[in-house]
Parts: sequence; structure tokens; C-alpha cells
Amino acid sequence: MGFRDRLRAGGTTVIWTFVFYAVLTAAAMLLTRRSHGIVLIWLANGPLLAVLCKTPTRRWLPLLAAASLGMMGSVFAMVGFRPIVIPVALIDVGEAVVAAALLRHWRVCGTLFRSIGTVPVFVAACFVAALLSGLPGAALAAGTLHLAFPPILADWVVGHGLGLLLGTPLALVARRDEGGWAELARPGRAWAAAGLAVLVALTAFATFWQSALPLLFLPFLPVVIASFAFQRVGAAVSVVIVAVIGGGLTRFGHGPVMLVEGDAALHLQFFHFYLATLFITALPIAAALVQRETLMRALAENEARYRLLADNATDIILTFDPDGTIRFISPAVREIALYEPEALIGTNISELIYREDRARVRAIYQAGLTTPERSYAFEFRAIKADGTVSWFEGNSRIVIDASGRPGAIVCILRDLEGRKQREAALEHAAATDPLTGLLNRTAFRSRVEERLLGEDQPGTLALVDLDYFKMVNDVYGHATGDTALLVLADLLRANLRADDAVGRIGGEEFAILFAGRGTAAAVAICDRLRDMLAQTMIPAPHDSFSITMSAGVMPLRRDLSVDALFSRADDALYRAKALGRNRTERAVGSG
Repeated sequence: MGFRDRLRAGGTTVIWTFVFYAVLTAAAMLLTRRSHGIVLIWLANGPLLAVLCKTPTRRWLPLLAAASLGMMGSVFAMVGFRPIVIPVALIDVGEAVVAAALLRHWRVCGTLFRSIGTVPVFVAACFVAALLSGLPGAALAAGTLHLAFPPILADWVVGHGLGLLLGTPLALVARRDEGGWAELARPGRAWAAAGLAVLVALTAFATFWQSALPLLFLPFLPVVIASFAFQRVGAAVSVVIVAVIGGGLTRFGHGPVMLVEGDAALHLQFFHFYLATLFITALPIAAALVQRETLMRALAENEARYRLLADNATDIILTFDPDGTIRFISPAVREIALYEPEALIGTNISELIYREDRARVRAIYQAGLTTPERSYAFEFRAIKADGTVSWFEGNSRIVIDASGRPGAIVCILRDLEGRKQREAALEHAAATDPLTGLLNRTAFRSRVEERLLGEDQPGTLALVDLDYFKMVNDVYGHATGDTALLVLADLLRANLRADDAVGRIGGEEFAILFAGRGTAAAVAICDRLRDMLAQTMIPAPHDSFSITMSAGVMPLRRDLSVDALFSRADDALYRAKALGRNRTERAVGSG
């Protein structure tokens, strides 16, 4: 909307505010004024409050001025110039300002009557504003009319409070963008609305035509039915029908209100209270239905989004009950885990989790119950339809029902097999010598440390070094030297147990961990390996050759550090080389 359009719309609102305030002021004076000049119900502030709720505060001043002028013009036209009307007009208009300010402060202006929680807030704002305006208003009227302050204050608070309670919802519902009038345009709804209006009218007429029986409860049923059928529009229109029929008959001395002892003013005031009670009964119903429709619409939209995501997601999305029964699983399970989605509905999710991981996943779920507002992630192994075991990552959130207990668990599963393979490859690369594929120095030391920390017999450490390896590189080149290293690595791999560990810890230096073996057995194996290596021919350019190795052996002792063990084995290896190479020596003191 452009500036000119906004200006034109604002000017129209100001004019209508002036007109309505003037007309409602005149109606209050004609229909509900008591003998001492205090009106029984002040409806003018209801439409003004409705306008203020929908208008930014920076645009309030023209509206307030129009309302004040409307009231003063109406009073002056009916009873002549009265100076007291000027401050009373300011007090009356100020009442609507207080109510609007309270509703804005409590942040319900934009959602008024759209949820049941806004109704008590609205009632509180109305009567607080009526009380605050009533204190100066009643004091001014008491001083001018020479009447007692307490009854005037009571009349003011009741009359203005009821006026706000009745006038504001009616004014809001009358707005095209607020009341839900488009509902009447649906096929068959207009006839249904007309039928309900006739039912309300007949019930109201039957109630207020007679004065013998206290039948004021009868209109509640059709009003409630209209509220259920047409929400705020139904509540407002049905109350207006009751107000017109019941108010007219009450004014002429008919209806159950006549059973109340008192004068005509009291009867009319009681009738207004009855209308307010009727409206306050219907409004929460209408508000609850509006809130329910809004929630249902949001739920349908969320369901559509969820289905769209679930049907097209590459990850598995599933929902299951707190006992693990699967209620929904997305089609992605067909591609990732080879299951048909329909076949898994009703099964327990624990059946898909690898047995060794079930207790851990269950513990994570139990921990998640303490903080249901958070999502939690975990990794586990699951069994695919073909029987293979694969790693998955889960991200889950617990859905809490109205009673505060877990109602369901929503989970997204991502296949981690590729990532796990890459992680294993990276771990293997980080622990492996790139040339020979044996453990590198760091990884081999870790294996020795693990063995020392275990409860079984530690075993024996052997350090192995190729003899005259520098000469091989100098004569045949480094490529042939690498071939010699590979020959030794293959020889060690092929002739040691799976529990033993083999590593390359230097250029031509290797290490062997004989798991659980004593020194004598380790020496015998090293000697056998030496003989096998010496008989193995290593290919070289235009030739082939053999090479030997020396070894130093040291039993693993838990009272020594890893560095000390390596140092003693290295001393034994140095002694083997010093004694002529191609031999195995034990560390000093090793037996």
C-alpha cells in the first residue's frame, strides 16, 4: 500500500471513529442513562479499543481526538454546552488508551480472541482500565452532581467494564479481516448460518417474552452451537440477536429480568451483565476453536513438509514408540539398508541394532529422557536385510505428550559405512609404514605398551637389522634396497603368528613382538628367519644377491619402561653386529 493509500485509509478510520463514538454516546445517553446522569453501559470505548489494538501507537492521536470530539459534539447537541463534558470526554477516551496499552504490554493485541488464553487477559485489561478511569470520573461526577462517590464509582466500573467487554469483540469481529466472514461464502454455510440465526432468535424471543419463569439459561445453548459452527462470527452475531430481542423486551417490562427486585435501571444493568456473561461464555469457545484450527492447519503443513522431506531424503527418517515399535520409516531404508519400508512397520527397532551395541544405544536413550528438549547423537552398528553389519549415525529427539511423558521418538539415520572405511584407512595409514605395510615406530611402541599393561605373559622384543644395507644401496641403488626391505617384510609377515606384531622402526631396522613367547623361543625363531633370509635371492638389475640380518632379543619386563626395553634390545643388536653379523644375541641379563 502506497503513502497516499495509507493516508486515505487513515483518514477514513478517523472519520468513522468520530461517527461511531458520537452515535454510541447518544445511544448510551438515550437508552441507559440513569436519573443522576451516569450511564449504565458505555459501549463507545469498545470500537475505539478495537481500532487502537490494530493501529500503531504513533497514529493514535488523530483517533483519540476524533473520539473526544465525537463525544463532546453528541452531548452538546443533546443537552447543550456543559463544561464538565470536556474533562469527562478526556477521561472516557483515556480509558480506551489504558486498555490498549495494557493489551500491548501483555502482547495480546495481535492475537486477541484467537486463543483461549487471551480472553482472561482481555477481561482483566477492561476492568483495570474501567477502574482507573472511574476514579477521576466518579470523583468529578460526585462533585458536580452532589452524589455519593462509592455508588457512582461502582456504576462507572460496571458500566464501562461491560461496555468494553461487549463492544470490543463485536467491533473486532465486524472487521472483514478478523471475524472469519469468508466462512459464510462456502457452499451451504450461508443457509446453515441463517438457520442458526433463526434458532437463536426464536429461543431469545421465547425466553424474554414471558416473565414468569427464570429461563435466562435457554439462549446459552444456541449461542454455544453458533460459536462451534461459526466461531467468533457465530458468537458475536448470536449475542447481538439476543441483545436486540432481549433488550427490547426487557425495556418494555418483559422477560425473566423482571423477576429481579429493583427499578428499571437495575433491570437494564442486570440485562447488560447477562449479555456480558453470555459473550464471555461464547468467546472462549470461539477462541479455542480458532486456536484449534490454527494448530490443525500448522500440523497439516508440518506433516506435508515432513512427508516431502521423508520421501526425498537420502537419510533414513523414522518414528517409533517409546517401547521401540516402528510407526514410520522413510523410503530411503530401501536403498540404504535393503529393507522394504512396509515390512518394518510394527517391528521393534532393537531387532535391527547389532547385538553388541543394543545396551549402549538403550543407555543413550535413557539419558535422553532427562533432557527431552535436546536432540542427541550416537553411532551404532545395524543389520541390513542381506545380513551384513554396517555402521550408522543416529540423531534423535524425544516427543513429549500432553502428560509430560515420552510419546514418540523421531530419528534420522545416516549410513556411516563409507566414512568408517575411510576412517579405518586413515588409521591404518597413520599406523603403517608406507613402503612395507608393517607397523610404523609409533604404532609398534603402542602395541608393546598394550602388551605390558595386559594380564597375560608379555613376551619378547626383537630388533632386526639388515647387514651391510648401505652397501646394497650404493652398489645396486635405492630401488633395489627397497626391494630388499620388502623381501624381509614379506618373510616376517609370512612366518609369524597373528598375535605377534612386526614393525619397521627405522631405515633398515625392524622390530618383532613375540606375544607370550619366552626368550629361547624368540631366539630360535630369529635364527630360523635368518637362515631363510640368507637363502632368499633378491633380484637386482642384471643380477641377484642374498642378504643377511642380525637380531637382538630382550624379554618384556613390566618393571622397565618401553624406552629401556628398546635400549637393551638395541644393545644386543649392536653386539650381534660387532661379533660378525648374521647372528642373534640376547640382551645382557636376559638368560
